[in-house]
Amino acid sequence: MACRLFLVVEDSALRQVLADHLRALGHILADSAAGAEVAVVDGAVAGAAEECRRLKEESGLAVLVLAGAAEGVAAGTADAVAAKPVRLGQLGARLEELAARRRRAGAGAIGGWRFDPAARLLQDESGHRVRLTDKEALILETLRRAGGVVGRDQLLAEVWGYSAAVTTHTLETHIYRLRRKIEADPARARLLLTEAGGYRLAGG
Repeated sequence: MACRLFLVVEDSALRQVLADHLRALGHILADSAAGAEVAVVDGAVAGAAEECRRLKEESGLAVLVLAGAAEGVAAGTADAVAAKPVRLGQLGARLEELAARRRRAGAGAIGGWRFDPAARLLQDESGHRVRLTDKEALILETLRRAGGVVGRDQLLAEVWGYSAAVTTHTLETHIYRLRRKIEADPARARLLLTEAGGYRLAGG
């Protein structure tokens, strides 16, 4: 399950190792807290405890702290802790657990569907279920969290980690497939709407 991660790591060597490993696992590194769902905070960062509180309270992120023996203050403000030296093999699994927990807490409705982002599942009132891919679930979650229009470039950055300079029809292809899954008439969308420069969910 792909996660959108925000790294708060000042040590350039550690940051590069973490970034390379997490990208290799299929996770997406966000440029800001606004584009993430889980933050990884190095307990050695100045003001780490306050940063953890801010990320949780203001940005609504789950927080995992990388903590050494002398960094317990920051660890006390986190949702999870990974001891240093970091075991890369376990880190990805811990982050996926945090992301799944956050998505379960954020389960809600899209039109007549109940949306469970952790399970990548939509279910209608009759009990009919529709499975989503990781990217489809991330698109819906991003739009639902925004509560309004999300620009095409922002969606590409948050869901795929692409820069605005990338030319691709990937997003449009996924939107087309999503509409075939969730719309009664995909040609006349009523839930997943196209707006100038982006998309939004009905009611947002």
